[in-house]
Amino acid sequence: MVYLAVALVAVAALCTLDLLLTVAVLRRLRDRVHDAPAADSGGIPVGAAVGSFTTRCTDGTPLTESDLTDGALVAFFTTGCPPCRTELPAFVEEAGALNGRRQVIAVVVSPGGTPDETAEAVSMTRHLSPVARVLTETPDGPCTSAFGVTAFPCRFAVSAKDGTAPTVLAAGKAALGVSPVGAP
Repeated sequence: MVYLAVALVAVAALCTLDLLLTVAVLRRLRDRVHDAPAADSGGIPVGAAVGSFTTRCTDGTPLTESDLTDGALVAFFTTGCPPCRTELPAFVEEAGALNGRRQVIAVVVSPGGTPDETAEAVSMTRHLSPVARVLTETPDGPCTSAFGVTAFPCRFAVSAKDGTAPTVLAAGKAALGVSPVGAP
């Protein structure tokens, strides 16, 4: 009976120690998350220059980084991405309220390996075409690489003044509020 009591006290002490260590680790992780810098926009940071690229829109018109007008909005969506499917209708509505289709570029990224991916890319393109110049690319496509896109969906407002290389003016949902993108 004495051995049983000693074993029970030892197990209780080990469980208490384990609980204390777990709480300490959780506190460290929580503090680390609060001290961490804000999450990136899923691509190049605000203030960075957009890389050079040459591609064609789905309507056949060429597009390069020099075609990005001041205040242009560039958005990236990918197939197989539930957040992209959720955000796409709201983006179409918001982009439709902007100054014009020329100011908005939408990039649909799809590996295109399956019929479902291809069908979803076609559907996204059809929804985006009335409000944006649309590109379809693979994940390592020229525009996707130029913006360093690593997460979807993402969007950027671009500044391109006085013939200088375009730079990211704002990223994420803040990109819609940048003037002249959202200017009347």
